[in-house]
Amino acid sequence: MTRVAPRALLAAAALWLAACGNASWDGVDEAVVRRVAEDAGRHDTGPLFAGLEGDLLLFAFLWAGLLSGFALGYFSRVLFVERAGQPAGKPGGDGLRAD
Repeated sequence: MTRVAPRALLAAAALWLAACGNASWDGVDEAVVRRVAEDAGRHDTGPLFAGLEGDLLLFAFLWAGLLSGFALGYFSRVLFVERAGQPAGKPGGDGLRAD
């Protein structure tokens, strides 16, 4: 019984791959959103970042994330560390008291 189950599983996987080998795997935006938009009378306007494609688009989003993360981290010190009109206190949390 232990030798039959792996063989049956391999045969089923091979049949499934053969049946689905040429199938198109559309994403949600193509399969659902486009159909709903066409039903509502809307048309495709093209990509927002037309000049950026492939890895260049990923690189641009990487830099946008890095710069915005730096800005959020830098400016959050005003909320969490410094009080209005006072610089940050000593390391260790002395400047965080709410007396």
